[in-house]
Amino acid sequence: MSDTTEVLVERVGSRADVVLNRPERKNAIVASLAEQLRDTIDVLGRDPSVHCLLLRGAGGAFCSGIDLKTASGDLRAGPIPAWSQVHAALYRSPVPVVVALERYAINAGAALALAADVVVAGEGSFLQVGEIAMGVPAPMCQAWLHLRHSRAVGDRITLLGDRIPAAELLRLGLVSEVVDDVRVVERAEELADRIAAHPAAGRQGIADVWRRLRGTLDDPDAWFASLMNGAAT
Repeated sequence: MSDTTEVLVERVGSRADVVLNRPERKNAIVASLAEQLRDTIDVLGRDPSVHCLLLRGAGGAFCSGIDLKTASGDLRAGPIPAWSQVHAALYRSPVPVVVALERYAINAGAALALAADVVVAGEGSFLQVGEIAMGVPAPMCQAWLHLRHSRAVGDRITLLGDRIPAAELLRLGLVSEVVDDVRVVERAEELADRIAAHPAAGRQGIADVWRRLRGTLDDPDAWFASLMNGAAT
């Protein structure tokens, strides 16, 4: 991998590892990272040789949220336009996503974890949707909680705004497995490789039936953007 960009991609067979690469800022989201992540997901989603994405953070932590240093400490300073596009790209992508949740997934980082199909969390890790304490909504987290989880779980996560430890995340169905902290990436790689090894027809068939059962958004870009833009007004 090169270390010159904020999103790194490494191909391992039919798996693509996508790494948030701002370890000095605990992989906090800035506009340039969001743009690179959006483009990466779009490109990999159109590549028939990519059968699974593994999303993780560099430096042993997943993602600390929007970089408040660049936002002058104020989440109301204005949304990152590409951030809703990242989530629309994840929604559209036909490629399953596995997240390696090391240490924490906070606010915007939590949204990425909630968007994943499978999440492997470390025993000492936590997820937090804490925007309510900042006086702002959590539109991308709320979007995925609405799409994937019950109203009770969504309310518990967003209204309390606390750190939810790995064991509780597993109980709530927000993560798929909890493993020793040092094994998070290794285990996520194992599961991503297992998914990638299944026949393409099987993965496609599963996705097609889920779409019929769950329904689909007519315009994911507009839907995610409307939530983000509404939150900024």
